Amino acid sequence: MSDNTPTPCAAVQLLEQARAAVIDRHGKYGPPVEHFGRTVGMVNAAFAGILTRPLTPSDWAIIMLIDKVARHMGTSKTADTPIDLAGYAACLAECEAVSQPPPP
Repeated sequence: MSDNTPTPCAAVQLLEQARAAVIDRHGKYGPPVEHFGRTVGMVNAAFAGILTRPLTPSDWAIIMLIDKVARHMGTSKTADTPIDLAGYAACLAECEAVSQPPPP
């Protein structure tokens, strides 16, 4: 007996892979607002004399999206870039959902 379940299109497969990656990274690194918060805390400390305001976890999600696009445009292009972009977009959405305005 053959399985008549249709194969998901490439876009659906990508989103399913991104979902799995987000769940995996959430378990490994914690929620993006916490993980990105730690990261931007270090970046803010390193660049305190340069930044006009501290970066937020949402800012970091955007930086990660930009970094993935920049890598993809270079010589080290990888097939998982669309999955990572979808995952970072999901992280941005999660950060935005719990974001607070940056301090003055």
